[in-house]
Amino acid sequence: MNNRPNNRERLHLAKIKEMPCGVCNASPPSDAHHIVQHNQYLCIPLCKDCHTNNFLGLHGQKRNWAIYKQDEMSVLNETLRKMLG
Repeated sequence: MNNRPNNRERLHLAKIKEMPCGVCNASPPSDAHHIVQHNQYLCIPLCKDCHTNNFLGLHGQKRNWAIYKQDEMSVLNETLRKMLG
């Protein structure tokens, strides 16, 4: 990604990475998946399988997403609920 997050955005991304996976609840650390590139606050925590796995992940066939009946907006909603809780 060609962006430069500021200090506040880096802190937010660090908190996202400390959260369990928003899809399967796998233990941290998680990847911070940007729903919209360069929008640091539109990120969700995803484990490697739910993020980049060819079969399970968002950037693959999304099988875990279907199993857990999740989409990016439902995971974002839960992420914000936990952070603002």
